[in-house]
Amino acid sequence: MFFILLTTIILGSCQKDGPVGPPDLLYKRWHLTQTRTLDSNVWQSTDTDAYYTVEYQSDGTLVYQRNSVMTQANCCAPTTFNRQRETINYREWKFCSNAYCATTKLVTINQLTETVLELNDGYRISQYEAAR
Repeated sequence: MFFILLTTIILGSCQKDGPVGPPDLLYKRWHLTQTRTLDSNVWQSTDTDAYYTVEYQSDGTLVYQRNSVMTQANCCAPTTFNRQRETINYREWKFCSNAYCATTKLVTINQLTETVLELNDGYRISQYEAAR
């Protein structure tokens, strides 16, 4: 009986206690730097015509910027979210009449620090850096 109780306590203490990074680390502007598919170790850097950022705000909204100027979300981009531990649940998207959107509702935060945000949507891993 003692062995069963001890094993239960040890296994219970091995469970993950908290979320990846404190919640307030998420609430800032992030710039996408690279992505890779789950079945590859090769990162693809993002090269765009401008400096794009997404800001996760504490009220659950997402704000998009292009060269530090607020802009509307692109077609199929999420516009609201909530965070539950290491999961971000996107709740609303900008839909456009001329686009078919296959939206990802849940993503997992793999890494969250002052300077790095890494998200896994089940198909691809995306790395962001804190925006300048």
